[in-house]
Amino acid sequence: PFNGLQHDVLLVYAETPPVTIVLNGNPSWYSMLEYNIVGLLPGKSKPREVILFSAHYDHEGVFGNRRDSILNGANDNASGTTALLILANYFSKRNDNARTIMFCAFAGEELGLLGSYDFATQINPETIIAAINIEMIGFPGLGKDRVFITGENFSDLPYILGNALRKNRIKVLADPDESMELFKRSDNYPFVLKGIPAHTIMAGTDKDRCYHQPCDEVDRIDIANMTRIIKAIAGSVENLVNGELTPTRIR
Repeated sequence: PFNGLQHDVLLVYAETPPVTIVLNGNPSWYSMLEYNIVGLLPGKSKPREVILFSAHYDHEGVFGNRRDSILNGANDNASGTTALLILANYFSKRNDNARTIMFCAFAGEELGLLGSYDFATQINPETIIAAINIEMIGFPGLGKDRVFITGENFSDLPYILGNALRKNRIKVLADPDESMELFKRSDNYPFVLKGIPAHTIMAGTDKDRCYHQPCDEVDRIDIANMTRIIKAIAGSVENLVNGELTPTRIR
C-alpha cells in the first residue's frame, strides 16, 4: 500500500501495471522471467523521505554438466535477501519509523545490475535519503562479527553506519581489496549515479572459494553470525529511520 506516496517516491503510480523485464544472458543456462519486488512502509512524520534497503535475490542458475551443476547462491545472495525480509518484518512490527522505509529485492544483479538500474530510472532521487544494500553476509569470510562497507570514501553514510555497527558489537573493516571495485558491482551503484548515498554491507568478497560455485550451499552459512549482523544493522540504522541523521548527498 503506497498511500499516495508513490507519486513522490517513484515516477509511476500504484495503479500502473507492473513492468516486466525479461532477463536473457546465455540462454543455455540463464533465461528466465524475473521481477523486482518492492515493499513500502510509510513514514509517520517524514513520509516523503525514504530509507531504502535492498538485496538481490537472483543467482547464476544451472551451469555445465557437473554432478552438482546447481549454483545455489546461499551466501550470494540468499543471505542478503534473508536480511531484507527480516528487516522488513522488524520495522513493520515496530511501526514507529519517522521516514518511509522501502524494501527492494532486485532481480538481474548477476547480469549487470539490470533490476536496480531499471528501478533507479523510476524513482525521484531527491526523496531517497540513503540506500543500504546487503550482500554476502552468510559466510564470515573476514572473520566472525566482521563486515566492511563498500565505497567508504564516496559519502559519509559508511561513517554513520560504521560507528553505529561498532556500538552494536560488529567490527567494521576497510574494504579488503578496492581493486575488485565491489562498490560498483552491486545494486547500490545505480543509486550512486543518481547522487544518493548508497553503499553495500558485506561480510566477504568474491575471493571466497565458493563464490559462483555449486558449493555455495546453506550448510556453509554461519546462521548465528549472520543473525548478529542483521540485528546490528537493524540497531544501527535507527538514527536514519527516525530522521535524526541525514547523510551528505553524492555530487
